[in-house]
Amino acid sequence: MKATIKQIIKETPRVLTFVVEPETSVSFKTGQAMRWNLPGLKIGRLFSVACAGGENMHELRFTIRIFEDGKFTSHLRGLKVGDSIELSGPYGNFIFEDTRMHDVGLIAGGSGISVLRAIYCNVLEKDTKHKVHLVFSVLNIDEVIYKDELAELAKKYPNFTYTIVVTKPHPSWQGHTGFVTKGIFDQEFKDYKEEFYICGPQAFIDCSEGLLHEAGVTDDRIHIDHWTFYAPKLMK
Repeated sequence: MKATIKQIIKETPRVLTFVVEPETSVSFKTGQAMRWNLPGLKIGRLFSVACAGGENMHELRFTIRIFEDGKFTSHLRGLKVGDSIELSGPYGNFIFEDTRMHDVGLIAGGSGISVLRAIYCNVLEKDTKHKVHLVFSVLNIDEVIYKDELAELAKKYPNFTYTIVVTKPHPSWQGHTGFVTKGIFDQEFKDYKEEFYICGPQAFIDCSEGLLHEAGVTDDRIHIDHWTFYAPKLMK
């Protein structure tokens, strides 16, 4: 189906959010992805939908890291409001089930925050009483995607909290620095009673999953966006 770009938001120097309007309504589950194709390109790519799922949705949001040498994403900087793209899907089994009764722990590395945004929006928009806590690891202070939105949501919703971990320390940064550690997770999640959702680079996923296991979290409460449905021909 065709979709029209309605808005482009510069989140960081390397990340853009595209708000698009499909020509027909779309139904998908929170956590799923859609495949993008551009006119003139033979390849496509899957991107997580960065908003809560639902039936007959008329607006979708995608937050995408731009690789300047990427075979696909390098073409996205040239898109403008009003341009058309081709969408197909939804795809993927990384699905947030809001019927679960646990509080939610979100663990994001870099642009992996995009699919986790869909989850915290789902919880907050439905006005549930479940707590949502996000631990967001970024390379440096200029890479905090959704910086203003996160601050606003924390003020608006008492059940939403977040912590940013900056890998490369900066003199102005007063929070956690370096890589995520058991000490950081102990401080942030304390009794580890949440249902956990992880997305980010594979090394980050492996580290975070290992720390949760070390804390005694069982596999049935750990959900990982591994992109196992990602076909090799769908390039970055």
